[in-house]
Amino acid sequence: MLPYERAEEVVRSHRRIAVAPCICRREQRMVGHGCDKPLETCLVFGGAADFYLTNGLGRAIGQQEALAILKQADEAGLVLQPGNSKQPLNICACCGCCCGVLRSMKRHPAPGSLFASPFVAAADPATCQGCGTCLDRCQMEALRLVDDRVALDADRCIGCGLCVSTCPTGSLRLMRKPESAQPHVPRDVVESAIRLGRARGKMTIAGMIGMLVRSGVDRLLAPR
Repeated sequence: MLPYERAEEVVRSHRRIAVAPCICRREQRMVGHGCDKPLETCLVFGGAADFYLTNGLGRAIGQQEALAILKQADEAGLVLQPGNSKQPLNICACCGCCCGVLRSMKRHPAPGSLFASPFVAAADPATCQGCGTCLDRCQMEALRLVDDRVALDADRCIGCGLCVSTCPTGSLRLMRKPESAQPHVPRDVVESAIRLGRARGKMTIAGMIGMLVRSGVDRLLAPR
């Protein structure tokens, strides 16, 4: 989970960038549901961007357009979800009504415990004017008004920062969680895939060797 400023850092660290339509919003629109949030919002970087472009899944863009898409996502109230690594190859911009991840997590009583996020929101009811802007932007329903003042359910907060960026009175802010409360984030997509495979009981030593061999062969046979 990335707040807007951290997502900017990721974008600025890449030169090869592609953008693709959000598959979740596209899926929901195809079956007659969904929302009117922006569609072309999924950012892909580096080798993953090359794959998307080679296979006609997206279009190449520059840093400035990617940063403009992040700004558009924040204005539209979309949650920025990167790939689960410190060097993510993608950032999705997600809504709580279409995104498969957010829709599933919203059903959990404490979705905040399921997301790898270094932040959690903090609310100051004393300065709140009860405008309700933050309620509309929170995709996890972590906020409500009590006596016309904001109240936060920290167990539901995923630290995305959408409530903070438009609060007119500054009554909401992001606080960094202590290190002990932050789950491990894999270094890159390779470590992420290996940890996921091990957690599912699928990644044996023989399986890892086979994967490396197949990967090497695929690279040798790939068109230049």
